[in-house]
Amino acid sequence: MLDRIQDYRECLGDPDRWAIATIIEVSGSVPRPAGTSMAVRGDGRTIGSVSGGCVEGAVVDAALTALECGVTAVHSFGYADDDGLEIGLMCGGDVRVLVQPLRTFADDTLAQLADEGGGDGRLRLVRDVPLDDDSGLPPDAVVTAFAVGATTADISAAVGAASARLDAALLSGGTRVIEITDGTGPECRVVRRLLVESSVRPARVLIYGANDFSAALAQAAAALGRHVTVCDARPVFATHARHPGAHEVVRMHPVVHFEAELAEGRIDARTAVILLTHDPRFDLPVLDRALRLDLSYVGAMGSRVTHEKRAQELRAGGLGDGELGRLHSPIGLDLGARTPEEVAVSILAELILTESRSRGPAVPDRRTRAVPSRLRDTAGDVHDDSRVCMPEPSLLADREVPAWT
Repeated sequence: MLDRIQDYRECLGDPDRWAIATIIEVSGSVPRPAGTSMAVRGDGRTIGSVSGGCVEGAVVDAALTALECGVTAVHSFGYADDDGLEIGLMCGGDVRVLVQPLRTFADDTLAQLADEGGGDGRLRLVRDVPLDDDSGLPPDAVVTAFAVGATTADISAAVGAASARLDAALLSGGTRVIEITDGTGPECRVVRRLLVESSVRPARVLIYGANDFSAALAQAAAALGRHVTVCDARPVFATHARHPGAHEVVRMHPVVHFEAELAEGRIDARTAVILLTHDPRFDLPVLDRALRLDLSYVGAMGSRVTHEKRAQELRAGGLGDGELGRLHSPIGLDLGARTPEEVAVSILAELILTESRSRGPAVPDRRTRAVPSRLRDTAGDVHDDSRVCMPEPSLLADREVPAWT
């Protein structure tokens, strides 16, 4: 439920009327990941969604039942039958949802999480889960919130479960269920199940160069949950008024700012660095430093001529083909983008694609699915509309839809 903790502030004033439903486990193809949550009020009003519509009605019913009896329970939803009459996920996956009345939380648990959630601090929430779907937890089930400063040892002691898996779950972030076993007997019986939710600080996007493109990119990146910093040495352009979507707007020479961020430990493997200055005096020092690091994404705006000049300068400075191979330039996917808003979508789409491929094997190509090319992997003018083949507008109902949709 940490995914919407700020949205649940309004529930705190009337906890007897609200229940929280949280996806705790998923398998197969499902629309939302573990940790996704929604709040349900006694009159049927909801905040959030756990499936995009497939099982919302059933989850609301389960929440209303939980509010009536005060018991926390787990509900499982799988694939619907062929006629679509059974409640289930038409996408073919399975989800397990923990439904818990808000009044079963300690008085200050959600308030503490909501207060800390307004910053960049790490939040931790540990809850007991019924050992099977036929059981429920009484109103006094353990719910423990931990915010910034709590160590894994503190949490293990608080929930009475010293476990290396618990420690790993808290450190890595995300949502997962940890089983605590009784090691005194040969059967290693599961005696407790804990739902562990742990947030991580948002991944950062550092944008160097303040212009219309940086303003659109900052707005879009922030909407994706990234922490956005815009930096430019020119005070007339580096303003909050021009970049309302940015969390930080810094007036500083880009490489000075980048080195300062490195020194303070604010740059890590999830950081994306995007150069929009079009000025080698600003671009080259940052690129030379950033491409030597393990970052999630490094991109630079400019034409192919500009890219070739940059590459020559960077090679002269000692960068090899391996480091230059990390540079996304020309930047973005080949979507035919022209306006600042379209270019922002193109850049962020490439960033997401790059990150997803770094997490695991690439999705196999499908004959019915065309994947946009990265601009860096194409030839010709960057703004070549002939490469982007857009079909004539039509309704889905008027044509055969491939199975992958």
